[in-house]
Amino acid sequence: MFRICYSLITMRVVFHQSWSQYWRYPMKYLILLLSVPAILLAGEIYSLMNFKPVSEEQAELFSRLGFDVVQVYRDGSVDLVANSTDRRTLLENGLVAETRISDMEGFYRARNGSTDSMGGFYTWSEIDAWIDSLASANPSITSVQSIGDTYQGRPQRVMKISVNNSFDDDDPSMANAWYDGLIHAREGGAMRNIRYWMMWLCSNYQRNGYCGYQATWLLNNREIWCLPCNNVDGWVRNEVTNPSGGGMRRKNMNLTAGGGLDNGGIDLNRNWAVHWGGPGSSGSPSSQTYRGTGPLSEPESSNIDQFWQNHPPAQMHSTHTYSNVLIYPWGWTDQPTTHSAAYTASGEMMVQWATGEEHYPSWQFGYSAGNTRDHAYGLYGAMSWNHETGTSYMGFWPSPSDVVSMSRRNLRSYLVSACLAGCPYDPHEPGIPEVSPIGSVTPPFTVDWSDASYADYYVLQRLDSYQVLLEDSGDSGPFDRVNWNMTTNGPHSGTYCYVSNGDGTITWQGSVTIPDAGGGRISFWSKQNIAPQSSQGAFSYSPDGGANWYWLQTFGRNDMTWRHNIHELDEFQGKTLLFRWETNVSSSSSKLYIDDIKINVWGANSIQADNISSSQYSVTGVADGERWFRVWAVDNEFGPGWPSEPQMAQISGSAVEDFTEGIEPSVSVLGLITPNPVTCSAVIPVSVSASAKNVSLKVFDLSGRAVADLTSLLEPGRQQNLVWSVENLPSGVHFVRLSTSEGVINQRVVLSGR
Repeated sequence: MFRICYSLITMRVVFHQSWSQYWRYPMKYLILLLSVPAILLAGEIYSLMNFKPVSEEQAELFSRLGFDVVQVYRDGSVDLVANSTDRRTLLENGLVAETRISDMEGFYRARNGSTDSMGGFYTWSEIDAWIDSLASANPSITSVQSIGDTYQGRPQRVMKISVNNSFDDDDPSMANAWYDGLIHAREGGAMRNIRYWMMWLCSNYQRNGYCGYQATWLLNNREIWCLPCNNVDGWVRNEVTNPSGGGMRRKNMNLTAGGGLDNGGIDLNRNWAVHWGGPGSSGSPSSQTYRGTGPLSEPESSNIDQFWQNHPPAQMHSTHTYSNVLIYPWGWTDQPTTHSAAYTASGEMMVQWATGEEHYPSWQFGYSAGNTRDHAYGLYGAMSWNHETGTSYMGFWPSPSDVVSMSRRNLRSYLVSACLAGCPYDPHEPGIPEVSPIGSVTPPFTVDWSDASYADYYVLQRLDSYQVLLEDSGDSGPFDRVNWNMTTNGPHSGTYCYVSNGDGTITWQGSVTIPDAGGGRISFWSKQNIAPQSSQGAFSYSPDGGANWYWLQTFGRNDMTWRHNIHELDEFQGKTLLFRWETNVSSSSSKLYIDDIKINVWGANSIQADNISSSQYSVTGVADGERWFRVWAVDNEFGPGWPSEPQMAQISGSAVEDFTEGIEPSVSVLGLITPNPVTCSAVIPVSVSASAKNVSLKVFDLSGRAVADLTSLLEPGRQQNLVWSVENLPSGVHFVRLSTSEGVINQRVVLSGR
């Protein structure tokens, strides 16, 4: 009765500016959530509350009591998730909090309204089956094992993704990077983020284009470990209580210390050894931050610790929801770490590549002694991160479209942390070279470029059928603008740039289709003055004609320095994309500025040369016509940096036949394979006439043994540029043989491994 009375007393919802985004959802949901029957019928009620201390003493008391803080605001207030015990504790200690959502489970059920299992977030058995499916589809780069059982005996299944895919056989030359989700069972969005990362790595491995090169380099140089579902027992409990999603269980299912079925269990993110029992954790078994009976008392945390002893990570990235902030050690104290400068620089790189949000030591988010990141850093030296992903209105159980946005946006922060595993305490990226103009040339000709700041070698890429679809400098280009204006206030270049004016969008009127064998790129410059947490800016794409929009990048901090934003699009091959920038802000003083937008696309791309040690390359074997070339630098510690802007070569006088994708050949031909020698991959121009029979395309070594069969890639009746990866083949002389009823064509190639 006390719990019901207290809920009725405090059931006053106050929408601050920082909370105004909840009005995006229909009023009927809020009416439903504020109804008394919702409280009377529930087993345990989880409420979202806001507390603002009125004195330093209140702030210290609040911290000592170890509440479950999920959002920190600049006015000094915090949002917390409170169960009946927490609400009683607030009342008994004279801490006045305002209720923002009285029944969070009811809120998520009403908002998402999904009949899918777990609201589209997958049951444990579905996650388990999906892990097996991904592994079976990618046997050469994945392996899966349980690192131990949970309290209730379920496996904690970890997938290793690497060319060195033997689970227990680490290569000391390959840095380890660890990723996990669902340490808190209510954070379904976190699991989906890790799932997307795993899928991206596997689907882009050995693909052509920059994204394929990036994924392939990582898997050739890293051992990436992913635990998408950490707290399996808690997740299954949410499945039982809320089969359509929205369950609010946070802790594991060890109820031996008390607290009951609803409130018992241990917070696995307060159970780690480094400063276990300190501020931000609770000794009360019914508290949401109950730390357990001792450090690593729970099998879920001790299993991971044992695993890290044998596979120490250089980077540890644990994903949570929500708050759109990137946090790092320490959580137990406000003292800086030994590597505070490296944390600041690394966090800035992750933020600039993707999230556009704030990053800071986690104690600023609220003290949290005994957490994962402090443990991984304090004991194993891993640069450790918690990504609190998603906005307040997305919450723990985002809508189906929002979870795609979160996953796609966070991908690039995962990419950065995987790259930084090679230089954890000296964070740097290679830099972007600048290709010199080429103009009209006759082969052989030289492409040269400026040196990048950190480059061990360079990669030269050729783009065919290259088009510039948009090049706009903020001067009334082809955009539909809603509450976006042109301004002369500090453009990046020229006279004007675009600026938001409250809630609104600026949508490109065109579209871009990424060819099946090609790629594309959109780049722009941005600066922002957007209040964190209370406002949001985003750059989004739509793959379905504008029916749905998904983030590629977000903006949510005060950063009035112009930043260059680059998005490579070859992973969207076969799709037609729309683009827009949007703002959802609590005040018209929050501004997002955009300038110098460029969109380009190309019909085919190939690696002209890899592992180039100098800043120039002599190009041969390219057919006449307009060809475009660009370069990216590769740092042996970090990996590939962003590609340069391309430069055009108008080629004439070449003796090489033009293999244009899709043209119907009259005779079968094997064109000039480039580059040769081959270090990573090569392009095989090939055409097989529609009338040819007994067709095969194979690679043989000097002994005459077939070491690769590419026949399944052939499409008779069209010319093709096949991308051939040689990563798993030995160095030496080989022969590529096209055999048809019309005859046999051989070409000698040299494979030169790095």
